[in-house]
Amino acid sequence: MEYDMTRISAYLQKIQDRRPVVQCITNIVTVNDCANALLAIGASPTMAHHPMEMEDFAKICDALVCNMGATESLDAMGKAVIEAGRRGHPVVVDPVGCAGSPFRRKQCVQLLRTAPVSCIRGNAAEIRALAEDCNTGRGVDDREPGGQNSGPSSFSETVEAEENRPVAASSGERALVESVESDIAKLARQTGAVVIATGAVDRIGDGERILKVGGGTPMLAKITGSGCMLSAMLGAFMAVDRSAESAAACCAMMKSCGEQADRWTREAGRGTGTFHMALMDALSLILAS
Repeated sequence: MEYDMTRISAYLQKIQDRRPVVQCITNIVTVNDCANALLAIGASPTMAHHPMEMEDFAKICDALVCNMGATESLDAMGKAVIEAGRRGHPVVVDPVGCAGSPFRRKQCVQLLRTAPVSCIRGNAAEIRALAEDCNTGRGVDDREPGGQNSGPSSFSETVEAEENRPVAASSGERALVESVESDIAKLARQTGAVVIATGAVDRIGDGERILKVGGGTPMLAKITGSGCMLSAMLGAFMAVDRSAESAAACCAMMKSCGEQADRWTREAGRGTGTFHMALMDALSLILAS
């Protein structure tokens, strides 16, 4: 499914009109980036994470994002999800690292059973781990089914081959893709959430269909936090429309901004530090482009 700027802009305009408050309980490594990414697209972030303030913040927030990298805040996540469920707010869960950590996987499954979740976003290994409850990778930097946070991987190459080669993909390549899509559909049916497996091609499923979003740049995998930022911004998109189309538009926006940041970085002859700043610039300027 193609997502042009008109479609993306429609969701962004809703976000800027409503300015949803998105509570992020996220990895300390990326908390600043997540807050700034939300501000860049017109949402309002709050990074409150103490268990005793969850009820109060739930009263003023429009969406909740829980990142399993914040293992020190699991109690806060549990209480925040309950409060969000009481108020009918969308909840986004990022199961970062749960493919390689049985502890995180167990905590994530428990969180998913606490209250309804609107969206789950991870790489293919993380989605498979939740769907099958098995150890399928080596953590954040999984090298088989690569995701938004992953480095170069055989799976990324497989998906690129599927999308771009003029010849038919091998049976092994097709099997890998079919396996990921099966995991997405299974987890979506289990949880009722929109499930996203990010990678060279992002796959978004709601239990009935799979939407695909291509594009992007390998540079997104060379900075810490691109996946966490995407999960945070999904909170804003879910706040205005809880659908697979809304999630796909958010993924397409991130890939498009990554491409723009890559162009600016190359033109300047610079590296990942410049790309990191350029990505935030691209997010803040996307409606002006």
